[in-house]
Amino acid sequence: MKRILAIVVFLAATTFAEGNFAAASATDSLNVNSVDLQEKELSPFDHLGGNMLWSALGWPLAFHVAGSGATYLLSTNDVDLMVARFAARQNETAFGIAFMPGMMMGTFFPILVPGYMYFFSSNKSLNNTGAVAAQATAVAFFYNNILKAISGRAHPDADNNSGTLSRDFKWGFFRRGVFYGWPSGHSMTNAALAMSIASYNRDNPYVVAGCGLFAGYVATSMVLGAKGEAHWFSDAVAGTLMGASIGWYIGNTFYKEKKGVTEKGTQVTLAPLFYDDRKGVMALVQF
Repeated sequence: MKRILAIVVFLAATTFAEGNFAAASATDSLNVNSVDLQEKELSPFDHLGGNMLWSALGWPLAFHVAGSGATYLLSTNDVDLMVARFAARQNETAFGIAFMPGMMMGTFFPILVPGYMYFFSSNKSLNNTGAVAAQATAVAFFYNNILKAISGRAHPDADNNSGTLSRDFKWGFFRRGVFYGWPSGHSMTNAALAMSIASYNRDNPYVVAGCGLFAGYVATSMVLGAKGEAHWFSDAVAGTLMGASIGWYIGNTFYKEKKGVTEKGTQVTLAPLFYDDRKGVMALVQF
């Protein structure tokens, strides 16, 4: 029963997050014109500075905090340990067939999907979706590596899992590099990929549903695949919450632009400087 409860908690968290992402942008959607305007050509660098800032400090911050809180609760109450031991006891071949595709997709899709859409598709709408997805994935990847470098969380060990191991964080800088750490990079980047596509194409319910299922499958695969040694349950929960909020925020920015909604508020633009005597980045903040 506890095993089933753990899986239900994860699925409920994912569903709850997706519902709240839609609610968070509902106010914006009220002002959307009913008729699409002609889409302009998008670049992954459009609105990059502002989207990087506000996908961390805007309303997505609530989901980043929720991911941190969920990690604390799931690890201290040994839910992480229970799920890891459950995964370690399962038939490796059967679970490999079920979840290895998710782990492989989680590794390559954040590069292949936006890359195909943006560079190779001849469909302008897909090109723009690829630009949005590329930016969201890159931002999530950037933040995830910072968090991993700081947290240094140990991975599960199928033969030696314990509550102590699930709470083994080495806080600091690069104490375990960026390959060990919290949250799950696969879960975070693929949730950002999926939710940015869903947010930008929210008028198509099939796209939204498919993106949600994909993000959930990748996150579940990172917990139950490879004998449970890839990530703790809370790594995937936190990664999904954080990545999906980043993806939805960035997708929503471009969605409003596509619909002709005038963006109000603070905007940040970053531009590189390459003078002989001065090199760096210039930030322009518009209120």
